[in-house]
Amino acid sequence: MNDKIPRTPFSTALSGSARETELRLRHIFSGPRKRPPAPFLALALSAALLCGNLVSCQVVKAEQEVSGLPRPAPSAAPTLLSVQDLKPDLNRNGIPEEVRLENEYGRDEVRFYENGVLLNREVLNEETPSTYLCTLDGTDYVLRWHMEKYQGAFHAYYCLYYLKGESETAAQSNSILFDTNFDAPFHWDFDPEVIAAFWDEVNDLMSHSVRLSAHNGVLTAEQAPPISLDWLDGPSFTRNPAKSLAENLRDLQIAETNSQPAPMGRTDTLPMDQPIQLMFCSGAGAWQSILTLYPDGTFVGDYCDSDGPIKYVCKFHGSFGDFIQLTGASWSLTLEELVLDTERPVGSEWGGRQNGEDVWYVSSQPAGFTDTEGSVLKPGAPFILYAPEARGDAPGTELYGAWDFPSWQPHGRKFQPDGTLGCWGLNSLETGYGFFDFSAWGIQ
Repeated sequence: MNDKIPRTPFSTALSGSARETELRLRHIFSGPRKRPPAPFLALALSAALLCGNLVSCQVVKAEQEVSGLPRPAPSAAPTLLSVQDLKPDLNRNGIPEEVRLENEYGRDEVRFYENGVLLNREVLNEETPSTYLCTLDGTDYVLRWHMEKYQGAFHAYYCLYYLKGESETAAQSNSILFDTNFDAPFHWDFDPEVIAAFWDEVNDLMSHSVRLSAHNGVLTAEQAPPISLDWLDGPSFTRNPAKSLAENLRDLQIAETNSQPAPMGRTDTLPMDQPIQLMFCSGAGAWQSILTLYPDGTFVGDYCDSDGPIKYVCKFHGSFGDFIQLTGASWSLTLEELVLDTERPVGSEWGGRQNGEDVWYVSSQPAGFTDTEGSVLKPGAPFILYAPEARGDAPGTELYGAWDFPSWQPHGRKFQPDGTLGCWGLNSLETGYGFFDFSAWGIQ
């Protein structure tokens, strides 16, 4: 079984949140060539990004049954343990490893040594402040756990792994995406039974785990507490301890659905008196799609990217229709037409020597107007247009809980000091791709 676990954005010490790190890396290194970068929701389809090839959620029994990890009984208050007593055998060779806290690159790391040789490391930072040692049936594992919360949107994952040679090998892993913004147009699925089962799965592993954390340069170990469910309690809901988690989740869904006002009505034109220019591009500006949007909903676009002498290009035009004003600063649009004007089939190449240099062109897809598979959007695809006054700083505002869209801004998920977007924005609801007017990029 080949389950080598690659390092993910969540296990780096790069600046920004885990999610923002992943987006920035994706924008810079995976910008559209023949297709644009995958949207955030692709994370839900592939646990390979999280911790290698997703395998069965049955724990893999190791060849050895050697364990030096203490397994205290669950208690209400975590019990501090002696780090010196931790003697895991993560590589299954019968030799217990030493657990150390070291800071070599300006970041705390839990490191595992065998006879003075470094076997593996786990980074501790703001996003992943702890790592876990888990013992199941006398067999030792590292348990990675991460949950990111953003305005009622949640992404959580775990990966249970052991060492096979120099490789991390996944024994069990899972991930989940959901949000509690039930009336938002960008709302994800919310399945109470699936969420409850995931939490039961994680907390069962936590009950067999020791949590390792850094405090003032000292490594501490304690019985791992259950993962908190404080996100359940909100302004209009308080969980009932007499009910199961799935029942509480269903009650939350009922209590916080239909909490937003109805749309304001249809309009004949978009809310501007002259065309606006919008751009969808990577954080580093390596590739970009420029869109000119007219008040009647028609648009023209131009995508370009360069990789040395190779240039990826696409010219396109189309139109939006079915304008519905949702709030004072947002409008629902439907894609009615999208036409590629490059005059060459997608993927075709042409070019030659120009001004003493070899230049080759590749006909590409219109970045920002593709679906999760990289194919051109079909008529009927939903969009939302936001005015600069659109807000995202409180529940019920236009952008509260929009995970992907605001991350495409040059400054990430940050609003103006008054809580507004501060520029025109166009959100593709199928992918979360975001076009923003030139002022967001400092272009007059």
